[in-house]
Amino acid sequence: MTVLGLDVGHSAVKMSYRGKAGIERVIFPSVVSPAIAISDRSAADAAANDTVEVEGNKFFVGETAVHEAGATQSSGLHHRWISSIEYKVLIQAAINIAMRDAGKIEMIVVGLPPVIMRERQLALRNLVSTMTDADVRVFPEPSGVLYSVAINDDGVSIEDAPTNVGVIAVGRYTTDFMALVDGKWMENAAGSVGGMSKAAELLRRRLGEGGVHVDPIIADQALRNKSLRHYGQDMDVSKPAEGAMQILVSSIIDGAARAFGDVESRLEAIYVAGGGADMLMPTLAEQWPHLSPVESPRMAVAEGFRRVGEMRKLLAGAK
Repeated sequence: MTVLGLDVGHSAVKMSYRGKAGIERVIFPSVVSPAIAISDRSAADAAANDTVEVEGNKFFVGETAVHEAGATQSSGLHHRWISSIEYKVLIQAAINIAMRDAGKIEMIVVGLPPVIMRERQLALRNLVSTMTDADVRVFPEPSGVLYSVAINDDGVSIEDAPTNVGVIAVGRYTTDFMALVDGKWMENAAGSVGGMSKAAELLRRRLGEGGVHVDPIIADQALRNKSLRHYGQDMDVSKPAEGAMQILVSSIIDGAARAFGDVESRLEAIYVAGGGADMLMPTLAEQWPHLSPVESPRMAVAEGFRRVGEMRKLLAGAK
């Protein structure tokens, strides 16, 4: 029984599935470029697994695409990107990886930000279904975080998992919120604000005002490292980076307050996940003392999706 849990993020694709050697967790950059002929034999062989064919055209993905096209070719930061050829290529690449190992996929669980879940759920399910014979399920992305702590590795519910929890998932494009109250998701407690790219773009603009021009990926790295190497010189950018992060944190706190609303005081825990979780945890913990990190926060959505998919398959087999 192979279930592919898939989190197609704007910075990286995260995937979890049960392969021949056990549970596999894979991350590759969300970078796509047209495939080109590579003259070096060893480089061409290395690129073979990063080559995907979609709609009759071949593309490089992941590290090969980064090397051949450059980091500036990363997927666009907008909601329409799920209708783009790049998004389809990334999903096909993930399917190919799982199938090369497991041989067959029975279910794919993929997610969407809550803000577009209702309008794009069917479209995404139909899109993924054109690329696989597997059963395709679409969930709000933050729900994967809760599934990663409420369901064990074997797809079995954890008995003492809390039933009143909030989720803050800090991604590159969006920060998403959801709340589970009395074991049920509250639709009016779901929402999204800007993600790490918001702070990185603000940092990039402030650096540009000072004559330091960098691409979005370098700005992402500078935001984390609070420094960058520019024309061979190390630059301390801690002050503008901290200012950009303060603006993002304020936005997240406001967004969470709106999303959780009156149920906030009932939440036993608020789980924080996503690629930006490690940077934001100390500051957010000042606002919510019951804030709780999750294991492997960047992989939490994909891992949770695999677990809930395996749980559904187990329950279906028991009937």
